Amino acid sequence: MMYPIIIFGLFVGIIILFIILRQRKLTKKLKQLRDNWAKIPEKKLDIESIKLFFKFNKNNSIKHSYCIDNDTWDDLDFDQIFQIINRTITPIGSQYLFYLLRHPVFKKEILENRERLINNFTENKNLREKIQLAFQKLEDDNVKNLVYSLWKPLPDIPGYTKILQFISFTSLSVLLLVLTGYIDFLILLPIFTLNLILRSLIKRKIDIDIQYLKYLGNLINVADKILSLKFKELIDIQSILNKNLEKTRIIGKEIFTLQANDDFGVYEYIKIYFLWDISRFYSVIDKIKNHLKELRAIYETIGNLDALISTASFRANYNDYCCPMFNGVNGKYIVKDIYHPLLNKSVPNSFEFKSKNIIITGSNMAGKTTFLKTLGVNAILSQTINTSLAKSYKAPFIKVISSIGKTDDLVSGKSYYLAEVESILRLIKASELEVIHLFIMDEIFRGTNSTERLATSVEVLKYLSNNKDYILVATHDLQLSEIVNSEYSIFNFREEVCEEGLKFDYKLHSGPSTTRNAIALLDYAGYPKSIIENATNRIRNYSI
Repeated sequence: MMYPIIIFGLFVGIIILFIILRQRKLTKKLKQLRDNWAKIPEKKLDIESIKLFFKFNKNNSIKHSYCIDNDTWDDLDFDQIFQIINRTITPIGSQYLFYLLRHPVFKKEILENRERLINNFTENKNLREKIQLAFQKLEDDNVKNLVYSLWKPLPDIPGYTKILQFISFTSLSVLLLVLTGYIDFLILLPIFTLNLILRSLIKRKIDIDIQYLKYLGNLINVADKILSLKFKELIDIQSILNKNLEKTRIIGKEIFTLQANDDFGVYEYIKIYFLWDISRFYSVIDKIKNHLKELRAIYETIGNLDALISTASFRANYNDYCCPMFNGVNGKYIVKDIYHPLLNKSVPNSFEFKSKNIIITGSNMAGKTTFLKTLGVNAILSQTINTSLAKSYKAPFIKVISSIGKTDDLVSGKSYYLAEVESILRLIKASELEVIHLFIMDEIFRGTNSTERLATSVEVLKYLSNNKDYILVATHDLQLSEIVNSEYSIFNFREEVCEEGLKFDYKLHSGPSTTRNAIALLDYAGYPKSIIENATNRIRNYSI
C-alpha cells in the first residue's frame, strides 16, 4: 500500500522541482532583460552576417521607400549608429533592423504603424517582455544562417528519393519479420551497415541544410507562441502570423522529427537504420519550396517585432527625442535642438532651411562636418524608426545622398580625386529626378588644385541649385562662398583663441566665417616658432 503513495509522492516532487527550476530560469531571464533595457549591448556585432537579409532583398525593398547607397551609409557612420540602436534578442531581429534602416520610407502611414508598436513596447513592459521571452528559442548565434534557407536556392530533390523511401520501407518490413521470428536477427546487421554508409554519403551533402532547418522549426514555434499571447496591441501582427502559420505548421512538426534526439543516442541509431532524417529532409524541402512566401512573411514579422522593441530601448537612452512631423513637398524644413547620437556631449543646434541652398564655412574642428552628418542621420532615423534626436523635427519626405569621406581606392587604382568626381556625379544625376533630396557635401573637389577646384565647385553648386532639392555644403573656401552667395545662404561655425588653446562653441551662426585657425592649430600642436611666424608673415604680406 505504501509503494503507490511513495511513487505518487516522487512524481509530485519531480513536477514541483521542475516548476521551481523553470520559474528560477524565467526569473533570471527577466532580470537579464530588465538589466539590459535602455543599454547599449557590449557584444561585438558580426556586421557582415547582419547584412545578409539586406543583401538578399536588395531588389525587394519596402513599399514607398528608397535604399540608402553604400557611400552615404558609410559617410554617415551608420554601421556605428546601427550598433547603438541594435538591442535585438535574435539575429533575425538584427538583420531586419539593418534592412529597415537602409530603407527610409516616404509614407506617413507606414511610420504611424511602426510608431504604434514602438509606443506599446515603451509603455507596456509586460507585453514586450512576453515577446522577448518567446524570442529565447531564436537567440542562438547560428540563427543568422536561417536567411540562407529562405532566400538562397534550396537543394534540388534528387531522383533517388523514391529509392530511399523503398529502402526505408524494406528496413521496416525486415525488422517486423525479425520481431515475429520469421527471419534471423543477424540480417539486421548488414542492413544497418549498408544504410549507415548510404546515409553518411548523402548526409555529407545536406548536413548544413539540416542544421539550418532546425532554426526554421524554432521560428515557426516562436511565431505560434506570439500568436498565443493575449494582448489587444498584437491583433494585427497575430492576424499576419495566423494567416501564414496555417500552411506552415506542418513544416515545423516535420522539422521536429528531424532534430529530435535523446541523451542516450538511441534515436540516432533509429535514424540510421530507417534512413529517417535524410528521407524526411527531402519531404520537408519540398514543402518549404511550396510555402516560401508564407515562411518569409513569418521571418519578416518576427524580425520586425524584435527591431521595433530594440527601437523602444534605444529611445529610452535619450531624454530629448521626438517623433518627426512630415509636411508636403513645399513644406518647411525646421529642426530645433538637433544633435548627433554618437556624441556623448553633443551640442544641439536649431536650424531652418529658409533657403534650400546652404553653405557652411568655418575653421578646422569647429563642427561643420558633424552638423552635416547630424542632419543626414536624423533625416534617415526619422523616415525609418520614426525617431528624431531633437526637440522638434519638421520636414518634407526627402532622399539623403552624401559625398563626404572619399579616399584613394588602392584596390581599384582610383585616386582620391576620381573617387570624389564619381561620388559627386551621383548627386548631379539624382538632382535630375523628381524626388526631393538632401544633398550633403563636405569640402567639394578638395582632391585637385585650387584653380580647378574653385571653377568646378562653383559650376556644380550652381547646377544643383534647382529650387527642388536641399543642398548642404561645408567648406573652408571663403572665396567659393563669396562667388555663389546669390544662390546660397551662408552660415558658419567659429572658435576663439585663448591661453588654453582653441575654444569652440559648436553653434551654427549666420553669415560667412570670419576666423581662421589652421596656423593656430600648428602652434597649439607644438610646431617650431619659425614655421608659425613665417607662415603668418606670408599671409600678412600676400606672398604665398
